[in-house]
Amino acid sequence: METAATKPRRLKAIILNANGHAFDTRTGRSYSLNPPARVALLMMQDGKSRQAMIDALVALCGQPSSVVEAGVDGFLEQMARQVA
Repeated sequence: METAATKPRRLKAIILNANGHAFDTRTGRSYSLNPPARVALLMMQDGKSRQAMIDALVALCGQPSSVVEAGVDGFLEQMARQVA
């Protein structure tokens, strides 16, 4: 599910602070991210795959894979809409 918005180069324009505030330097938009979304964004910026994000979040959050997969897919869809 890679789009222009989810490519690492495009995502490098998003700056994330320790409190989960993300700022898009290209558009001026800002976002508030929960802890799992922070992990996902950092992994996306590093070029990690959807499955790598799911695997990492399952291990970190202790949630079933199906729950994490749905959350990751929702996050990717939001990123594609908001960061395009």
